Amino acid sequence: MYSGGGKVKEISVRDFSCDKLTTCCFTGHRSRDLPFGGNFRKQGMKCLVSSLQMLIVEAVNDGYRTFISGMSDGIDLICAQLVLEMTRSGRYGQLRLVCALPYEQQYREISTPLDKYKYSLVIKDCDEKVIVSTAKDRDRYKLRNQFMVDNSSRIIGLLKEKKCGSGTLQTVNMAKRAGLEMKIISADKNPQLYVDTDKAVTDRRPELLDCKSLPI
Repeated sequence: MYSGGGKVKEISVRDFSCDKLTTCCFTGHRSRDLPFGGNFRKQGMKCLVSSLQMLIVEAVNDGYRTFISGMSDGIDLICAQLVLEMTRSGRYGQLRLVCALPYEQQYREISTPLDKYKYSLVIKDCDEKVIVSTAKDRDRYKLRNQFMVDNSSRIIGLLKEKKCGSGTLQTVNMAKRAGLEMKIISADKNPQLYVDTDKAVTDRRPELLDCKSLPI
């Protein structure tokens, strides 16, 4: 349930609990790899945000109530903001936003002042914060991704199919192996995401990735 800006409850990985069947996690590329470098003034980015919101609303309508964000800039942060906005609207009931941080100082990796500000607001308003590992752990992001997948039954995100070796592809493959329901927008099959005119239709249903084609 939305905390309304109160003190965020920090929970250890061991003590974290949720109903996996009603929990959804997010994955996707960072701002630099999004259409137009993540510039929200561009119509293509507006289309992307609308598509992500559409998938989150569908998840809520399907009974999902807990959402886990890995809190990297880009898709993670966008989706976390959307969950908070939906909760504040009062139209979707009680939603729970969990921020899964790879390590406590993740904030330092956020590159732009605007994203740092957005990050701080999400952390302040989320329901729970889980710090998965430490800055010294080379596998901290992998552990964060595995934590999200282990506690979810659906995953929402964005993937460029040619983005080999990315943390997003790693997470998508983890989710596929674990049998999660995949709702991954294909960046390659949605040309409207790269259009910077009013001809880009923001309410168009996005083409999802055929996850059968992914390597395991």
